[in-house]
Amino acid sequence: MYRTPSLLRLQYRKPASRRRYSLEELAIATGLTTDEIDAAERGMPVHEQHVHRIEHALG
Repeated sequence: MYRTPSLLRLQYRKPASRRRYSLEELAIATGLTTDEIDAAERGMPVHEQHVHRIEHALG
């Protein structure tokens, strides 16, 4: 299932900045590619599982 994360960009940017994750580090922590994370940050439709992985990594 795909999910279009309307507020995902804000949700990721703030915690990522707080934890000082680079895009590459977040990709390693989630097992996703940097392109998949970038798509989620830009509010594009992404797999719901990807959203859960990013949320989990950011706590």
